[in-house]
Amino acid sequence: MKDKTKPLFHWYVDCSLGKELVFALYTRPCRYGRCAFCSLPSMSEGGEMVSAHDIEKQADFILSHYTSDQLSEIGKVSIYTASSSLDQECLPTRSLIYVALKVCDFPKLKILSLETRPEYVEDWELKALKNVLGNKVVLEIGIGYETYNPELRNGILKKGLTTEKLRNLLALLSENKTVMKAYVMLKPHYSLTEQEGIVEAVNGIKELHSFSCEYNVPISIHLNPTYIAHGCSLTNEMIKFGFQPPELSSVIEVISAASELKMPLYVGLDDEGMAIEGGTFRSNGLNKEKATDAIKAFNRHQDFSQLIRDSGYKTI
Repeated sequence: MKDKTKPLFHWYVDCSLGKELVFALYTRPCRYGRCAFCSLPSMSEGGEMVSAHDIEKQADFILSHYTSDQLSEIGKVSIYTASSSLDQECLPTRSLIYVALKVCDFPKLKILSLETRPEYVEDWELKALKNVLGNKVVLEIGIGYETYNPELRNGILKKGLTTEKLRNLLALLSENKTVMKAYVMLKPHYSLTEQEGIVEAVNGIKELHSFSCEYNVPISIHLNPTYIAHGCSLTNEMIKFGFQPPELSSVIEVISAASELKMPLYVGLDDEGMAIEGGTFRSNGLNKEKATDAIKAFNRHQDFSQLIRDSGYKTI
């Protein structure tokens, strides 16, 4: 049986702000639970309550693994669950505030990031968190935008994110001077060719850029090359139809589009142990190790011209 006072995992990784500390908290699973591509709910508790006290013990457990010198280098803290960080039934506001209080005085902290479905974002909770964080720390709300085509996003991938929901969220974030991180999947379905996957991701980034300008909400992109995951409803179909995960060269093409729009972009190359064997990104035209290292370095420096030099990618 899972120890409810221990997190799913925690990371201390490089980011563009220096170091990022990731809290992946063990909670009740996602109450929505219908996204066809997601295996995260299988990592968490099967409906049994995980108390606020348990979750706070998880936060203490994570922080105990790092020295004061390591904590002093943290520029970003991200809070994840197998549900939504702003779903109060899964992560009580008390526990969220507890973590915010624990980290808000880190001397180099610039961003506290929370991943959530938009329907759980409430004005009063944003204001409470911002009061704890003060003026020097930006509150970032991460959402699964996933892909541009609404039929692909909602009809096939079952995301349940309409343009109306997205606009309502942006209006709320704008009012509270809060920023957004949007997850975009590269080649999210077996029906897309490699080129169609690139176009779909680039169109999504262009739409998000337009929304950013319209609502005056800074938006950063978290690009995920789609992998074949254990435990999601699409897995068998992806295998049956011979899904080929995206190429690293395609990742670089999407980064190029975001760079032209001056949108910060982070590429998630870690499958968190959830991919089937051989189910992650490919690299037929580039040296895989060299290109992967170059993309990871780009996550820190955000210099596209340096990425091109380091990766060996040849522009057309």
